[in-house]
Amino acid sequence: MRELSGEEFAVLPDSAAGEALAGTLNGVVILGYASGRPCLLAASTGGIVHAEAGQARLAVIGTCPVTAGRLRRMAARLTCLADADAVAAALPGSFHLVAVVGGRVRVQGTASGTRRVYYARAGGAVVASGRAAVPAALTRAPVDQRALAARLLMIVPPVLAEPLWEGVAVVPPGEAAHLDADGVRLRSWWRAPEPEVPLEEGAPAVRAALEEAVAARIGTGSVVAADLSGGLDSTPVSFLAAAAAGERSAKLITFVLAVDDPEHDDPAWAERARAHLPGEHEVARPDDVPKWFADAARAVPGLDEPTRWLRALARELASSALLGGRGAAVRLTGHGGDEVTLLPDCYLHDLARRHPAALWPHLREQRSRARWPLRACVRALADRRPYAAWLADQAATLGAPLPRFLPDFGWEQPLRLPGWTTEAAADAVREALAGCSAEPYSPLRAQHQSLSSVRSIAAAVDGVRVLTGRVGAAVHAPYLDDHVVAACLAVRLDQRAAPGAYKPLTRAAMRPVMPAECLGRSTKGEFSADIYQGLRRHRDQLLALLDGSLLVERGLADAATLRRACVRTPAEGGPGVLALDVFIAAENWLRALPAHPVQEESCA
Repeated sequence: MRELSGEEFAVLPDSAAGEALAGTLNGVVILGYASGRPCLLAASTGGIVHAEAGQARLAVIGTCPVTAGRLRRMAARLTCLADADAVAAALPGSFHLVAVVGGRVRVQGTASGTRRVYYARAGGAVVASGRAAVPAALTRAPVDQRALAARLLMIVPPVLAEPLWEGVAVVPPGEAAHLDADGVRLRSWWRAPEPEVPLEEGAPAVRAALEEAVAARIGTGSVVAADLSGGLDSTPVSFLAAAAAGERSAKLITFVLAVDDPEHDDPAWAERARAHLPGEHEVARPDDVPKWFADAARAVPGLDEPTRWLRALARELASSALLGGRGAAVRLTGHGGDEVTLLPDCYLHDLARRHPAALWPHLREQRSRARWPLRACVRALADRRPYAAWLADQAATLGAPLPRFLPDFGWEQPLRLPGWTTEAAADAVREALAGCSAEPYSPLRAQHQSLSSVRSIAAAVDGVRVLTGRVGAAVHAPYLDDHVVAACLAVRLDQRAAPGAYKPLTRAAMRPVMPAECLGRSTKGEFSADIYQGLRRHRDQLLALLDGSLLVERGLADAATLRRACVRTPAEGGPGVLALDVFIAAENWLRALPAHPVQEESCA
């Protein structure tokens, strides 16, 4: 019998096979069908709000301030499963939604990908869950070698981020799984908005969505922590948290991690913001928390996928434990802010087609900053390849060096494998590229790439939320809530970026609630000092992962080349460090796997 634990849940169809499968799971029945068969099982009722009205049932699992009474009124308006679209659109936060009408059930995660749904056929029925380990355990699925190889890409586009167990599938973010006795059907409920809203209209909408997302995590009389780096992601969240805490008689603790680099300007900007913020202020010295790469070789069990955040996980856990000791259960962060408020370079490709009159000043500023040759820019702007063709072309350059001082206006960041991977790994990635379904999220490259970036980090952020919640204050990223993502993506491209201005959308949105001096920052923190200090102190962690490497054993990494990468210090903080992150993430994930997933407790 598989015991559900933590935040794990399972959704089953209204069938005899579904009922039999429920008998193999040890959990609490949250929702049942009119037939009496179980529909939704969970480890406990914690974090779940559910309600019934006639033949309709609803359950919200995760972060959402909805009450049972409001959910009951929403359930009363359901006449078919498609009506649940309105429920998802109306509720703030980050959550899974389960809807039942009669003998039919629908389950979905978030459009951003912070909450995902995995499913597989087991024992004659399809089971869905928010954690891949549940269907993997019920099907006793082995690791999918091709999917694992794709996770070795320096940047993994969501189209290649398939579940890592054979036979287990993921519901694409923005779609819902409809389960019945015949199997599963996927239906879209969210699409990326067209970027047509002017900045003067879009900025208030972004502020309102972010206010709502922050407030959804602050209860009456609670203690909430907020990271405060001084940057234009965490600082707005801190000010909004202060306002929400004041309205709810809650206490805010801002958290500043001092930087061991005299040239770093984060501390000065954080101090400037603290002067305007109420509540308590916690400042941790660099030696109060672990350096980067600490405990990187310690297995982290239960993750749905390798996470590139392991380099900093020990620091995140220590920070959350410290704040948990001060009474905070929630730790708000600015993660995701860059992904929704900054534009990738390929927005210039879209401007050339949507707003050609605005192209030249944007292009001129970018060329001056990045030293792009004009002829190379013209070639990049003339590229008309659709997403599928662009993706197919990446197969020929997986091992090529990234060009310097040349523009790249492609649909995604160029796909590259670390130098220590084998030809077998490259072949597996090429197979994945040849077999993937390649429909873009938007006909606009920047809109597609922005949403791709959001979904690429979303699962990692959710994993860190769960891990930090086990030791103290759970990390939350309000920027990745669906309403915030949609509000940001709806703003015109030529106004989300402005020549010579940093984060114009953030500044316009936050101007009514933040002091002007806190909005004046035009720099972003650079953390190469942390990288090199961490490597000096904790290189033994890399060597421990290298010893008996399972990636080498599987034929995906070359032992000699991998050793050279681990013993040398990268000359720069970009691709060289990212290649180490890829190794740490994949190797740790493999080592954390139990003898078989059926024995595994997932990161829930």
